[in-house]
Amino acid sequence: MILDRPSNDASSDIGNGLTEKVAWSITSYLIAGAFMGAMAGWGVDHLLGTRFVVGIGLVVGKALTLYYVWLRYGTH
Repeated sequence: MILDRPSNDASSDIGNGLTEKVAWSITSYLIAGAFMGAMAGWGVDHLLGTRFVVGIGLVVGKALTLYYVWLRYGTH
């Protein structure tokens, strides 16, 4: 008896739209991570009266998001 098992091959997911969902999910994570990092930096800037932490927050937010996406989707 042969069982039909779902394949981990990305090419088999094209027909059901799974790769498109994953692509939109990754894009959303990247945009939201940069935005949240910048907003956290803006909040710190507002509290401290500075103007440079927003850039640091943007970079840190993007780096953390890239790491998260790599952990979630890149280590299969």
